[in-house]
Amino acid sequence: MIFITPPGVVSVALKQAAEDAFPWTAIEEVAHVDQAIRIFPSTVSLILVHPDFIADAERSASDLFRYHPMAMTAVMHDDLQAERDVAIRLVTSPFVRSVFPIQVRHDISLSILGLLLQGIEYFPRALLGAAIEKPVEVVPSLPEPDEAQPVPAHLRVLTKREMQVLEMVQRGLQNKSIANDLNLSGHTVKIHLHNIISKLGARNRTEAAALYRNVAPVNAAY
Repeated sequence: MIFITPPGVVSVALKQAAEDAFPWTAIEEVAHVDQAIRIFPSTVSLILVHPDFIADAERSASDLFRYHPMAMTAVMHDDLQAERDVAIRLVTSPFVRSVFPIQVRHDISLSILGLLLQGIEYFPRALLGAAIEKPVEVVPSLPEPDEAQPVPAHLRVLTKREMQVLEMVQRGLQNKSIANDLNLSGHTVKIHLHNIISKLGARNRTEAAALYRNVAPVNAAY
């Protein structure tokens, strides 16, 4: 497992407890996202990222997943009563697949760590509750596409699959629904969203959806 954190953030006690509980697991600690974009002696099963580095991890997600395709990715979070915008930021991040709470007893931390090492996603209930405490406004669906019309130049940087995902995002569908409709994993949908946001120069999925609505003709085909 790899910890991407500022020096000294991960306690010696936690690392020792993890090594004792999972003796087959090697622990690496790096101080920047770029230092994790390389081949390690053992296969990386888990990448734990400090909240300060989430933006960097999202920008480098494609590289991280290329080097560590089997890795679960989790943010080290210390505030399970986070504000709604923070909770939504974590839940909708194209990189974050789980949350690893660090302000809990070591026995609880180790139980969660065991789940993450098995590839099982974990989000604290309180954090998910904060993310959904208010209804999300759903954008009305656009008419069915007409394949006779061309894709606008602004959106031609996207692949056909990325256009499908973006069209569903602008309709207000969440990642799970998109994954089910397109027969994809939730993780794959997050990667598509990361690529869409990067290619369009958007700051988040909401801005990317706005670009689609403002630019795509009503009957464009994708």
